[in-house]
Amino acid sequence: MKILFALLLGASSLSAQNLVDIGGKADGPVIELRYATADNFFKQAFYPRNAHALLRPGTAAKLARAQAELKALGLSLKIWDAYRPLSVQRAMWKTLPDERFVADPAKGGRHNRGAAVDVTLVDARGAELKMPTAHDDFSERAGAHFKLVPPEVFKNREKLQQVMVKHGFAIFDSEWWHFDDADWKRYDALDLPLETAHGQKLLLLDSRVVEKVSNAKLAPGTPQKHPANPLFQADKPWENSLNNLYPNVIWDDEAQLFKLWYKCVLADKEVIAQMDQPSTVHDVGWYLLYATSKDGTHWDKPELGIHTFAGSSANNIVARDCPNVGVFKDLHDADPARRYKMVSDVGLGKPQVRFSPDGIHWGEASAALGFGAQNGDTHNNALWDDRSGKYLWFTKLYLGERLVARFESDDFIHWKNNGLVLRSSLSEGRASQTYCMPAFRYGSIYLSYVMMYNVGNGRTVDCELAWSHDGLKWQRVAPGTPFIPRGAKGSYDSECIYAMAGPPVLKEGRLMIFYGGDDFPHTGWKRHCLPCLATLRPDGFAGYTPVDGGQPAHLLTSLLQLTAQPAGITADVAPGGSLRVSAMDEQGNMLDVADVVSTPVTDMILKWKKGALQAPAVRFKIELEHATLYAINGCDLVQKELRQSESPLKNPAREVHPAAVRTLSFDADTQGWKGVDKIDHYAAGGAKGGYVHLSRAGRALPIALSPSTAKESPLAGDWTQIIGGRGAEITCQVRSAKPGGRVMIELFANEVAQWQFETEASFAESWGEAAATLRYDWNDEEALAAGWKRTPSSFSWAETIQNIGKVVVVPSASGAQESFDLDELSVRGTTR
Repeated sequence: MKILFALLLGASSLSAQNLVDIGGKADGPVIELRYATADNFFKQAFYPRNAHALLRPGTAAKLARAQAELKALGLSLKIWDAYRPLSVQRAMWKTLPDERFVADPAKGGRHNRGAAVDVTLVDARGAELKMPTAHDDFSERAGAHFKLVPPEVFKNREKLQQVMVKHGFAIFDSEWWHFDDADWKRYDALDLPLETAHGQKLLLLDSRVVEKVSNAKLAPGTPQKHPANPLFQADKPWENSLNNLYPNVIWDDEAQLFKLWYKCVLADKEVIAQMDQPSTVHDVGWYLLYATSKDGTHWDKPELGIHTFAGSSANNIVARDCPNVGVFKDLHDADPARRYKMVSDVGLGKPQVRFSPDGIHWGEASAALGFGAQNGDTHNNALWDDRSGKYLWFTKLYLGERLVARFESDDFIHWKNNGLVLRSSLSEGRASQTYCMPAFRYGSIYLSYVMMYNVGNGRTVDCELAWSHDGLKWQRVAPGTPFIPRGAKGSYDSECIYAMAGPPVLKEGRLMIFYGGDDFPHTGWKRHCLPCLATLRPDGFAGYTPVDGGQPAHLLTSLLQLTAQPAGITADVAPGGSLRVSAMDEQGNMLDVADVVSTPVTDMILKWKKGALQAPAVRFKIELEHATLYAINGCDLVQKELRQSESPLKNPAREVHPAAVRTLSFDADTQGWKGVDKIDHYAAGGAKGGYVHLSRAGRALPIALSPSTAKESPLAGDWTQIIGGRGAEITCQVRSAKPGGRVMIELFANEVAQWQFETEASFAESWGEAAATLRYDWNDEEALAAGWKRTPSSFSWAETIQNIGKVVVVPSASGAQESFDLDELSVRGTTR
């Protein structure tokens, strides 16, 4: 206990914003946060499942002294609630705006200040002593001084009150379990998220964490495939085609079971005919199947008796007519009938949701509102995000290629479109596309598995890893490098891998990541994707390691704020290797050096030569020899926003090439240009000679498109070099038999994304000039301010300018043109 007191009292000198984690310590109180589950007055979870019990350092020190006295008597405190973020207080107030039961968040309660606890007493075996009522009982009997209670209960309550008051707490008259730190007025109410307030786990793959590197690279982790893979076969008559599987896996604490929901496609007509009330979506039948396991490797397919197949209900079918399904257990929702939630779609733009009390018996599908016509047709993935206080839904956005979109909701029915959040790279284009992206929270960030559909490479599917600091802006950790690699040709997962929806499950010191493995490409309905398992060391998604193994790697972290918890690390160190950490203050002065680490460690607290670090913020200087560093904990980022990457074309030292002109006259032929429907060439009659005529019979948007490669077009390539100057002016001559509507000029990055500009010119019967100007060194905001508009899938302005593919001329949507003529298109380098 002396060590515990030293830790808590030492923390008191830190910033008043700091909070102490009072759980997980020897001889410490039992932690059972009621608001991290639905077992409370509100019947819903307000805290994340992994929430910590936090208090102000001074309050925690007082509690430690009370705990020490009770321990000497063979008793212990049990903590039901401690620090409560103001955002949670607001959510409680929204649910029950009554000051008799909930503190008004406008005033801020003692819990919001980290200066109050809800507690009871337990004996040496952990059994609760008898008290007047349960927690959050708001009857008269819950009063701290209610007298009509049995002698044993009176004695227990008095013991709790005497010890708490003795060590600096005040009794709360209407709640026997609630005690305020007598000094609570010293503290301000806080709104720090519970999962980060005590010090975040910072994964090194987060680009905000590391500022400088030398001889170091970020390497993806190495999940180990389980020797039992595949975990089970498609051995039931109704398991006609497990297709992409789309596994949805949870570890259910209440049931002490792994639960798996997986997709089944009925691809054969004779099998569809055996469904109860045969029905099809996209010409095939759909089942959602259910399996359970105690260890994650041996699975049972229970006979549930819900749906009949071939006249029998002895099967594991839990739902039907629900393509592309995602399932999760929601401890946040107060309604037990909505404890489990399902998302699916019956085609692009047709998402739907269902609810269940147990994950087995599902209600009817309801339409999910707010989705666009191009959303869906992939592994839909939804989750409750305690950080934003919203439900999140990740699905596909299809705009000629597969992109990832995010939606958010307060009620799981009405959804707001957050737009495109991830796509393939410019070099990949349509050859490798972001197919689906199940996401989850981990440490201080969001992680996701990204299934990359290699349309141009055998229609295989690779599982990569991506991360986001806010759930909106996503980056792939190692583009082109699988996180769970496909197996050797002909093996069970040689062609496609589809990772699970839901966070990995930590068991016996390993993260369990379930996935579907397929030995058949992503094509056609009839194929089996079977459940598999890979395991990973904790935090081991990606880490920094030496580039040249014969030399040490060096890292310098960003400025980190120390929290009340001691700083720790997670790392792998090979035999004979080492990991050395030193701490520097904000000015770069050396503060202390930690003991050398020479073995693999997980959440190991660093031991400093001079004792505990005292600086409010530090940078860690790290040396790695035959070692990989994955995570740092007990710290928080001072700068939480992503570093803004300025356009590389803004570099004042950039070479400016001589300005040039590229002109297409259309005198001899179409010069490789095409119309989306039809293009005709005329040798004379244009503004200056020949011209082309674009038309779309019966439709109102004729489009003129240039070739997309440098071999075919003088406009394709890096305009900063082939056009030169500091910017460019694009001009063309246009006319139309039907006047009206503005002329649009569009620039494509290769063939996959565009920026568009509506010129001042309108179509008229006589020839007129349409013009657009641009600067190469604009960033996206400057391009937008200049009148260029980006489509939902546009690459950055700088990427586009350096990779021009097609140049397009098209009427604006308001023009209602069925045809137009195009002559002399010119791109001229400018010095402005």
